[in-house]
Amino acid sequence: MKNKFNFKILGSGPTGLFLSIALSKFDCNIFLTDLLTKDRLIDKEKTYAITHSTRKILSKFRLWEKLEPYLFAFDSLSISDSVTSSMTNLSIFDLDDDISSAKAIGWVVKHSDLMTVFFQEIDNYENIFFMTPQRLLRKKIIFDYQFLSTGANSLDKKLFDFVDIKKSYNQSCLTFKVSLRGNCEKRAYEIFRKEGPLALLPLEKNLYQVIWTSSTLKAIERLNSDKNFLMDNLSTILPDEFKLDQIIGEFNIFPVSLSLNFQAFNFKKLVFVGDAFHTFHPVGGQGLNICWRDVNTIFDLFNKNIVITNMHLSLFKFKYFSSRILDIIFTMFITDSLISIFANKKLFLFPIRKVSFLLLNNFLFIRKLVLNQMTKSFIYSRIK
Repeated sequence: MKNKFNFKILGSGPTGLFLSIALSKFDCNIFLTDLLTKDRLIDKEKTYAITHSTRKILSKFRLWEKLEPYLFAFDSLSISDSVTSSMTNLSIFDLDDDISSAKAIGWVVKHSDLMTVFFQEIDNYENIFFMTPQRLLRKKIIFDYQFLSTGANSLDKKLFDFVDIKKSYNQSCLTFKVSLRGNCEKRAYEIFRKEGPLALLPLEKNLYQVIWTSSTLKAIERLNSDKNFLMDNLSTILPDEFKLDQIIGEFNIFPVSLSLNFQAFNFKKLVFVGDAFHTFHPVGGQGLNICWRDVNTIFDLFNKNIVITNMHLSLFKFKYFSSRILDIIFTMFITDSLISIFANKKLFLFPIRKVSFLLLNNFLFIRKLVLNQMTKSFIYSRIK
């Protein structure tokens, strides 16, 4: 590689931090910047589902063992359709042999724990520099390449001339933590409802993260409602065996959309990564996992070359886009299909919904196909 390329990463969330760690393996300077301070970046009430493909990627960068103390594994997944009263339970026995030894379908991690581990990791690298945009601007550095990971609706993204397609679901997700009794301790839940899915992710014994999708108007109404009213409302949705004790911590709300940025259509030395590149409906918990698959692809593309030149950087955007597009389109199709089929009350779809659960409950190979696609994706075998 040329002596010390300068790479700039705009956005220091989980994707930006992970990208800086991946790029630090090369002979380059990485300038990581964000409008928020480190404390504010860490202190957010969010959680993420982690899949087996992500476990393999994190292990590749020796981050899995550092995150493992903060991960809560779940070994079963309940999927139900409240409209047709159908349900199925997937377990570790439905996993492929190459991942069943992990004894988990997936894992859940709190945003604050994840970010703390990542910031501690970047402190170990002398070629990663975290600073404010103002301070970085004063340094007057000429950047060889820029990576934008500031999210789907950031102002930075709107400043660049790229083709962006977007589908709005006119929905938002309300998220908060609840204390529950009567549940299976290490089970995650996906409940399809006519207004949108409701997910429960286990954080520890009797503590769950609620991800409640509905119309944006309804989500805002619930956000502003009394906690007791919200608890009563939620109690009517949860399975009968649950006992809701209390709501814990703060509420968060975020819009839901499907989007894809066609960044390969110009020669600017800048690419979008993570949510700036693509967004999906949160059903199935694919969001952060596919963002980190972007990072893994970026690393692999750089790692293919013994010496990286300016010519490689000029072609990088096209290679990156072509390497990622199939995985992204497939995930878009799956998540959008789930919402189109299961998150409504259309009578003509009832037979499809009923038959889907009938197949899941009676055919092991279908259970395996569905579960392993969700947690491995078809790129699992290509992660080296």
